[in-house]
Amino acid sequence: MLGEYRVSLIMPCRNESAHLAGLIDEVPDFYDEIILISNASTDDTYEVAKDLERRYPKLRVLKDDRTINGIGYGFAHMTGMTAARGDLLVCSDCDGTYPIGDTPRIIEEMRRRGLEFASCTRYPAKDIPLKLQMGVRTLNLEIALLYGLRIRDSLSGMWVFHRSVVPKLHLTEGDWNLSPQIKLNAHRYLGDRFGEVSIKQRARHGDTKQRYFETGMRHLLWIARNRFVQD
Repeated sequence: MLGEYRVSLIMPCRNESAHLAGLIDEVPDFYDEIILISNASTDDTYEVAKDLERRYPKLRVLKDDRTINGIGYGFAHMTGMTAARGDLLVCSDCDGTYPIGDTPRIIEEMRRRGLEFASCTRYPAKDIPLKLQMGVRTLNLEIALLYGLRIRDSLSGMWVFHRSVVPKLHLTEGDWNLSPQIKLNAHRYLGDRFGEVSIKQRARHGDTKQRYFETGMRHLLWIARNRFVQD
């Protein structure tokens, strides 16, 4: 626990079996539960995770193999949010890039600023490839123009929020587009109770699942389309 809060860590996984044991072993003790959701893994991620589940009482392993065009990142996150029991939910990738040990600092900043949802921004950053930074800046600009939201990291995959806000987020996107959707909806429905908190990205374990140009174009189109179909 962190103060009065029970904290759940939610991590979608696909083909991450090689480093799962080390990742789980490094999770800080203040997390009350760790939820791993295997999504369309073609290696033994699910089997390795189930074996770890027997060794780590806090670990819960789920499977959600739904995909859109082969991607089920959003489906896995939504499954984890539904299953979580904590008062605070921390969503993070399963590749070790996000500093899940920083959660106490993030929660303290949320308290100070009156936030119910914090999106963890990696920018500005010198160690992220320039082409990725330019892609994120393009999406940030699109969001500013279409939604009036100034954001530094439209594609951050680490979020910290109160479980009570999950129904207010109205999440529907089962693929990578859950990442911009969760931020846009949090801003739309929570107003100034949504904000960004700075973090520093860590080195990745394993290979990326992203096709950056293809994913970026899908984000660009979805962000524009979503602006004009909101009810």
